[in-house]
Formats: sequence, structure tokens, C-alpha cells
Amino acid sequence: MRQYQFIRQFEKSFSKLPEDIAVLFEKKLSIFLKDIFHPSFRTKKMEGFKNPPIWEASLTMSYRFTFEMDKEGKIIFRNIGTHAILERKKV
Repeated sequence: MRQYQFIRQFEKSFSKLPEDIAVLFEKKLSIFLKDIFHPSFRTKKMEGFKNPPIWEASLTMSYRFTFEMDKEGKIIFRNIGTHAILERKKV
């Protein structure tokens, strides 16, 4: 299973999630870490983020999370929330 970490923004967003969504993320985390391209996550690269590439994955049809991978393959979870988290300004 892959190594992972949560950055402060992810932890802040996670703390504001509805309880059922937070529980769902915790349930699906081990599946994600075994296979980030599992079809249920619909994982894809976000446009406009190249260094480092930022990825998005679906938790439900309404909730997404973003992440990046370091050179060793560790997953760094960046944000989680409704689809609106993907509409942030690209840097």
C-alpha cells in the first residue's frame, strides 16, 4: 500500500465535511491507496497544473478530492469537498 499524507488544507476541509462523507472517505481510503485508478474514483489529471501535476478523484458524484504524487509515489492529499474545490484559480 502506498504512503500518504494530508496537508493542512485537506485536514481543514475534511473537518467541515458532513459526517457521512467523512466516513465514506475513510472507508474508501484503503481501496484508493491500493489502486488510485480504480474505476469508482474516476481519477484524472487536472488541467493547468503541470509542476507538480495535480490529480482529482471522485468520492461521490458531488464530492471530490485532489492530490499529487511525490517522486517516491507517496500520495499527498491536497483538498476535499464538493465539485467547487476544482474551480480554484490555477497556479
